[in-house]
Amino acid sequence: MNTRYPAIQIFFHWLSLIFIALTYLTVNLKGIGHSDGWRNLMMNCHFTLGILVFFTVIFRLILRHLYLKQIPEINPAPPTWQTKSAHYVHLSLYLIFIILPILGTLIVLNKGVALPFFGFPIIDGFNADKALSHTIKEIHETVANLGLAIIALHAAAALYHHYLLKDNTLIRMMPRKSKCATKKLDKQ
Repeated sequence: MNTRYPAIQIFFHWLSLIFIALTYLTVNLKGIGHSDGWRNLMMNCHFTLGILVFFTVIFRLILRHLYLKQIPEINPAPPTWQTKSAHYVHLSLYLIFIILPILGTLIVLNKGVALPFFGFPIIDGFNADKALSHTIKEIHETVANLGLAIIALHAAAALYHHYLLKDNTLIRMMPRKSKCATKKLDKQ
């Protein structure tokens, strides 16, 4: 019986977290510098990371499907309501982090600007429609805030399971050599 997710799923779970965290960080750092060069650098990083988030999440969905039968059970098994809640939280995270990069791309393209990836334009902008771009930006920011809230819920639930319920929910997604994972496995 598997006690952990396959290593590739664990790797891409934590990689997507890093990309998502850096995406939020870069958009918030854009206002710290007083130069246009700094703002442009942070926004280019934000766009690049958003594209990386999109493809990482898509790849994670493919992996989830391919390794569906290898998803380890939670031990001891949680109540049905928790299992269903976890399913909806995961589904929400996948949807949000697919939708956000699409919205971000539409914001840029509707400004009439090319979408950069590592500083190189990959898609040309449309005829500028700044009103539409502004509306999409409002939606993008709202969905991004919702994403942060759901990430916090997801992390809090993992910690709740680990420290209060003392089940293997968190351990299943931890890298094999992490202190958290090895201590917990030693006790079992």
